[in-house]
Amino acid sequence: MIAYKYDFVPAGEQTLHIAFPEQIDVSENQLIQELAQQLRSRFIYEITDIVPAYRTLTISFDIRKTTYYEFSSKLKDFLAHYVPDTKNDHGRIFEVPVCYDSEFGIDLEDVAAFGNISVEELIKLHSTNNYFIYMMGFLPGFAFMGNVPDQIAMPRLSAPRASIAPGSVAIAGKQAGMYPVDSPGGWRILGRTPITLYTPNNPLPPFQAGDWIKFSQIDRTDYSAIKELDAHGEYQLKIISE
Repeated sequence: MIAYKYDFVPAGEQTLHIAFPEQIDVSENQLIQELAQQLRSRFIYEITDIVPAYRTLTISFDIRKTTYYEFSSKLKDFLAHYVPDTKNDHGRIFEVPVCYDSEFGIDLEDVAAFGNISVEELIKLHSTNNYFIYMMGFLPGFAFMGNVPDQIAMPRLSAPRASIAPGSVAIAGKQAGMYPVDSPGGWRILGRTPITLYTPNNPLPPFQAGDWIKFSQIDRTDYSAIKELDAHGEYQLKIISE
């Protein structure tokens, strides 16, 4: 039985949302990810697309094969009898190297001052935490992650920067992320990873929603070495746990 309350919200003739409580919660999102997988296989002929997010599951269906009323009725019946799989909730943990050099971490001092700690303590706190990937979006390969420790959960900038370098590792309140391409952005930049997060020829990163990210501190020498290996396709992210 599903422990969370949920609502069905129409989003057009062929789309609906299953909306769960408005919160950033790992267990709730793991349920959403699990439901997405199960619904894809259960309603293979009706569903045309399914998009899990922080607290919603957006489902598009083929209007030629079913109606909104028929499809929503089937979903409600499915959910009423659904038993979550509590054994499959850990996900993979990817170790992502990050250089926290001041050239890359342009907001390190401000975030440290916000948390009333030193820059060194900030880096340690940021890099010893595991971050759950709630959803992919905004940009190709951009992982929305959490949860940032409360002490350093500084809100985003009041006015976004016009350009953020690819690989920039950032936080915004309780959220964490990595910019895959040059982009405007208002998140607080703490460092940069040397790995390529997105290319048109290889658009999907190795990690996905439901996985975890652990940041590993590296120096400028390691940054340059990994960047060179990555450019030649010779660097592979370490998976700490599967």
